[in-house]
Amino acid sequence: MKRKSIYCLRSLGALAAYAAGLLLLNHFYTPHQPHKYWLVLLPGLPLIYLAATIVQYVSELDELWRKVVTEAMAFSGVATAFTSFSYLFVRDMGAPEFHGEWAFYLCGIYYGIGLMLSWWRYR
Repeated sequence: MKRKSIYCLRSLGALAAYAAGLLLLNHFYTPHQPHKYWLVLLPGLPLIYLAATIVQYVSELDELWRKVVTEAMAFSGVATAFTSFSYLFVRDMGAPEFHGEWAFYLCGIYYGIGLMLSWWRYR
């Protein structure tokens, strides 16, 4: 249980740094500054730390849960990719434009579906 709380604290720290990066980005951004593209890295760097924390947490899970989580992530990645690509054809028939944040939401939904399917398979 102690290891789990360490990863929760690391994740909360990364999310707090992400929020601070967004605030700093919005505070210091002006369209005509030469360093405006470097400011975009402020919220991006904590997300890299968050991803490393998640990977480290998954690597310390027991073998069964590591397999369940990895299968769910693989399902999520493949299903999101195919859905995003397939939507190009639907868009050509008149559907609204595909926004980037939709892929993030799809990934989360498909991860939940993949987690349920994988857990059900190994129960």
